[in-house]
Amino acid sequence: MMKGKVLFIVSLFLLLSQLVVAQEQDTVQRKKTRINILHYDIATYSKSMGDVQRLIGHVKMRHDSAYFFCDSAYYYQENNSFDAYQNVHIIVNDSVEVFSDLLNYDGDTRFAEFHNNVHLRDDSTNLYTEYLTYDRNLHLACYPDSAITIRGDKTLKSRYGYYRDRLKEFSFFKNVEVYSPKYQLYTDTLYYNTGIEKMWFQGPTTIINKENVLEGKHGYYLVNEDHVYLDQRPFMHNETQLMWSDSIFYDRNRGVAQAYSQVDMIDTSYKVVMRGDYVEMWENKGLSFATDSAYAISYDGGDSLYIHGDTLFMYFDKQKEEAKKLIARRHVRFFKSDLQGKCDTLTYLMEDSIIRMRVSPILWAEDSQMSGTDIDIKIKESTVEWVLQKGNAFIISQDTIEGFNQIKGKDITSLFKDGDIHHVNVDGDQAETIYWIRDDDGGFIGIDVSKSETMVIEMEKQNVSIIKSYKGIDETMYPKEDLSESSRYLQGFKWHEEARPKDKDDIFRRIEAEMPQAEVTPKEMPIEPSTEATEETVIKEKQPKRHRAKKDNN
Repeated sequence: MMKGKVLFIVSLFLLLSQLVVAQEQDTVQRKKTRINILHYDIATYSKSMGDVQRLIGHVKMRHDSAYFFCDSAYYYQENNSFDAYQNVHIIVNDSVEVFSDLLNYDGDTRFAEFHNNVHLRDDSTNLYTEYLTYDRNLHLACYPDSAITIRGDKTLKSRYGYYRDRLKEFSFFKNVEVYSPKYQLYTDTLYYNTGIEKMWFQGPTTIINKENVLEGKHGYYLVNEDHVYLDQRPFMHNETQLMWSDSIFYDRNRGVAQAYSQVDMIDTSYKVVMRGDYVEMWENKGLSFATDSAYAISYDGGDSLYIHGDTLFMYFDKQKEEAKKLIARRHVRFFKSDLQGKCDTLTYLMEDSIIRMRVSPILWAEDSQMSGTDIDIKIKESTVEWVLQKGNAFIISQDTIEGFNQIKGKDITSLFKDGDIHHVNVDGDQAETIYWIRDDDGGFIGIDVSKSETMVIEMEKQNVSIIKSYKGIDETMYPKEDLSESSRYLQGFKWHEEARPKDKDDIFRRIEAEMPQAEVTPKEMPIEPSTEATEETVIKEKQPKRHRAKKDNN
């Protein structure tokens, strides 16, 4: 209790020091006036009590523009003061009134002390406490030990504070609590201007509403607009999503949060982090997006996947409050220790653990470079299960000594085992391969050039063990000297090793020449995010095709 009073006195002293000049000017200009007794039922006078006049019954007094009412009072004429008892009521001005059981008032200093069941009312604002002082010169009401303030549907509590009625501004200190049907707010220091309906808070602050919880150390709240601003690394979260940043602006009416500088947004349901220097979250549309050095991290056990794009979109289920898919657009690059890639648009379907790469995608898996019109990747337990290359599909890997091993077809489906390709289906009108064949000791045998309608390739430890060709087979084994340099490459061959991300920090490197730009449709723009909360997640037509065992036609 003593500590609280000390803090109150310090706070009050700071306030008074700011107003001392105004008070001195007001005191010089204002002449001391006498208290006027307007009405009473019974009056007694006692010289022994020090020139005191006792007034009983329907007492009414006036001092300047203020009116005082009570059941009884002791009036000290010599000191120009009085003590009022029971049903005390003071009308300060047109809007401010104070009620209490006991009042001590000094007419010379224009200072009042209210005791027991104190109620201050200003328009639609009501303050309740047990002890209150009011300085009429400063238009300042102070309470040192707990008060409850009610305005509209809001209830505010604090350990101590003061109110400046001219500015319509409350200052609440220590254990401040605000309750309303929309939210609850807890802080250490709160300033509330009822004239403009704005709250400022300082110190650790927590705001709880139906949708989420916001935590910060400094900011403001616009009451009528339902807008909150927090800075100094605020924190916003619900059951499955968390967001940190240097500052957050939250429009509760629209369900939109804007976060600025060093933003981290985490979805704990699918263990995905989205980062950037600017992030927006649209609660009602189930969408978040990040720009400016934006990237995402999938950390679901084992090796983390890092994805960068000029803009990242995260769609989430509004009911479950969990992520559904992540979309990266423009200059997309990603890194995982056993998987790297680049494209112009990437979609990560979290529930199905499928990554879709669009617009000139290139994928690197261990020593293999994979490309095509579209690429789909299935992740299972943090490792690749299969890769589907649709349209102009190409797989390239460097030979252990020289040359490039190549697989080309319309569509290619690759099955993985322990992070390596172990089975490849090449489908379409024409499948082609060029392989540098070596014996078990690495000795060169020849360059195998093969064509057919379809192929199945079995691999062991990243080396070809069996190539099975079906229909329209054309295969030749060439000595190296019999095959010209240009014939050692399939048409459309391009080796993009320089574009391959080397580590998680290299995903930000731009490869402009290798990044065609796709058209941006209105629904892709951050300013008007799509109202569609779902995307086709069934990719039955893209499931790996498993051929039944056939006779080797080699």
